[in-house]
Amino acid sequence: MATESLDLDLDGADALLDDGLFGKVRINAESKEGKPLFVGIARSSDVADYLRGSAHDIINDVDYSPFQVDYRTEDGDRTLGTPGDERIWDASVQGAGEQSLVWDVEEGDWSVVVMNADGSVGVDAGVSVGASVSWLDEVGKIATTTGFILLILAGGLLYIGVRQRASSPLGSTDQATVTVA
Repeated sequence: MATESLDLDLDGADALLDDGLFGKVRINAESKEGKPLFVGIARSSDVADYLRGSAHDIINDVDYSPFQVDYRTEDGDRTLGTPGDERIWDASVQGAGEQSLVWDVEEGDWSVVVMNADGSVGVDAGVSVGASVSWLDEVGKIATTTGFILLILAGGLLYIGVRQRASSPLGSTDQATVTVA
């Protein structure tokens, strides 16, 4: 089971910033049949080459309300070897029980693969995915503080404007003397 290409285009900004600034992705997977699982992230072109000719499913779309996953089945008769032996993975984990993969987001076209650790067919796994962006909390705090300061400033200006208008009676006029030569 693999995802379609996850295109992450950072427009070169990744070279200007520290590693990990764009966040991390965590993928948790556990076999429902008790088989050891493999979870890996690799360049989409490498995954396509690795899976070419084998029977596998590709996740096209995920809807969350109601939850539904759309798959596309690729037919093939090629038997895959052990995925952990391949050198294409940017990050991978494998073993029995729940497997948790944490990956620092990088620019490029990436695919996630979940399969039996021995490369056999018939994957039945529960998978959950989450993401974290460490600096997002700070952005929220700065935006909230700035909004609060602007609210106080606007309230003060409104108070000053209403107070000055209330102190001058309606219909009163100021007089000025103009001398024309």
